[in-house]
Amino acid sequence: MKDITELRKEIDGIDDKILPLYLKRMEVSGEIGKLKMESSRATTDKNREKEIVYRLAKDVPEDMKLYVKELYDAVFLTSKAYQNRFIKRTSGTVENLKKLLSAPLPEFPVSATVACQGIYGANSGAAAEKLFPISDITYFKNFEGVFSAVEKGLCEFGVLPIENSTAGSVLDVYDLMKKYRFSIVKSVRLRVEHCLAAVNGADMKDIKTVISHPQALSQCAEYIKNKGVTAEAAENTAVAARKVAEAGDKSVAALCTVQSAEAYGLTVLERNVQDSSANYTRFICISKDLRVYKGADKISVMTGLEHKPGSLNRILSSFYALGLNLTKIESRPTAGFEFTFYFDFDGDVADQGVLNLIADLENGSDKFVFLGSYKETV
Repeated sequence: MKDITELRKEIDGIDDKILPLYLKRMEVSGEIGKLKMESSRATTDKNREKEIVYRLAKDVPEDMKLYVKELYDAVFLTSKAYQNRFIKRTSGTVENLKKLLSAPLPEFPVSATVACQGIYGANSGAAAEKLFPISDITYFKNFEGVFSAVEKGLCEFGVLPIENSTAGSVLDVYDLMKKYRFSIVKSVRLRVEHCLAAVNGADMKDIKTVISHPQALSQCAEYIKNKGVTAEAAENTAVAARKVAEAGDKSVAALCTVQSAEAYGLTVLERNVQDSSANYTRFICISKDLRVYKGADKISVMTGLEHKPGSLNRILSSFYALGLNLTKIESRPTAGFEFTFYFDFDGDVADQGVLNLIADLENGSDKFVFLGSYKETV
C-alpha cells in the first residue's frame, strides 16, 4: 500500500497535466469572449453548460457525478470571469450609472434637509449631524416615516440605522428597503454610548424598570440582567428619556445618550452601560434618486434567489472570481420559502468588471435592486 507521500507525489503529477489543459481551455474561452463582445452575446449560456456537464458525467460512476458537476461549475465560473475582461455587459442600472459617470462626480453636500426617526437627542440625529455639519432635521415617529418623507420629497435625505456591532442588523429597516425606491448615498459609523438616566432625586436602588429602544436594550442586555430590572421597549432612546421625564417616577429609568438625558432634564446615574465598549451603529443616508458622490467605494444591492441548492453559492463565487470583498450579507423572507438577499461589497462602479457583475445580477433576476454606490465614514 502506498504511503501519503507517494500518493501526494502522484497527485502532483496529475495536477501538472491538468494545468496546461486548463490554461488552454481558458485561452479558447477568451477567444469566445471576444467573439461574444463583437456580437453582443451574453457571457452565460446555461443550456451549453448543462450539455457539457451531461456529456461528461454520462459515463462517470454514479457516486462521482455530482463532483463532476461541482468541478465544472467552478470551471464555468472562472471562464466567465475571464471572458468578462473582453465583454462590456449592460443593463438598465449600468446605463444609468454610466450617465452619472460621464460627468465629474460631485462632492458630498455639507448642508441638507434630513429625515430621522425619533425625537431630538436620538442617535439618528447625531449621525445626521456627523454627515451634514449644517442640517435641518425633521424627526418622524418610525422608520417608515423616514422612507416616506424622502420618497415624497419632504426631505432631501434620510438617515437610518442599519446595523449595530453588538445587536446586529436592524431588520425593520431591511424589510422597508423592499417597499421603497431610494439610493444609498453615504454611510457612517457612530460610536454609541448609553447611560442610565432617571428623574432628579432618584437613586440606583430605586430603579425597577428600564425603558429604551429594543436595539439599545439588546446592546445593554447583560447590564439589565445584572441589575435585575424589567426592560420595556420604547420607539427610540430619546423618546425613552422624554417618557421618563414626563412620568416623574423614580422607579423608572431610561437607557439613552448623555445628550438625551441633558435635553430632558434627567440625572445620569451611570455612564457607558452598554455591554461592549466597542459599540458602534452603522447608519445609511438615503436619497430619492440615484446619486453617486466623489470617493464612492462601497456598493449595496439586493436580489431574489431561486429556491434551489447552489443559488447563493453561485452569486458568492461571482464576487470571489472578481476579487471583490463582501462586507455584509443579510437575508429576509419574502413569500413562502423565497428570500431576498442584501449584499454590501467594496467596489468602484467605474470598474468594468463591477459593471459586468451588476449587469449579470440584474439580468439574472427580476427582483434585483441596485441600492447605491457610496463612501462610508467612521
